[in-house]
Amino acid sequence: PNNIAYSATKADQAHQVRLLAAELGEHGIRVNGVNPDGVVRGSGIFAGGWGAQRAAVYGVEEEKLGEFYAQRTILKREVLPEHVANAVFALTGGELTHTTGLHVPVDAGVAAAFLR
Repeated sequence: PNNIAYSATKADQAHQVRLLAAELGEHGIRVNGVNPDGVVRGSGIFAGGWGAQRAAVYGVEEEKLGEFYAQRTILKREVLPEHVANAVFALTGGELTHTTGLHVPVDAGVAAAFLR
């Protein structure tokens, strides 16, 4: 609910990754993106009242917001800061040096879950 601007921004982010990869590839610059789902615990994004607002929209207690987000996913797992960091490390490490234009969801399958 109330996520039109947020959803449009997420879609644009994926598109910009591909466009920048195409534009900058000839200069040897790789561009990849990481798209996490709501990282509730250990993240500042839910501070300052935003977590309480999201919890109210979904009708859950703020302390249960991470669990609520996990239940929306295919894997039924909460996304934590270290999961996002692992994706960034994988993209910037030596194993994926020939990868560009990739948009990596770190969401425990939430995007795919909405297709059901």
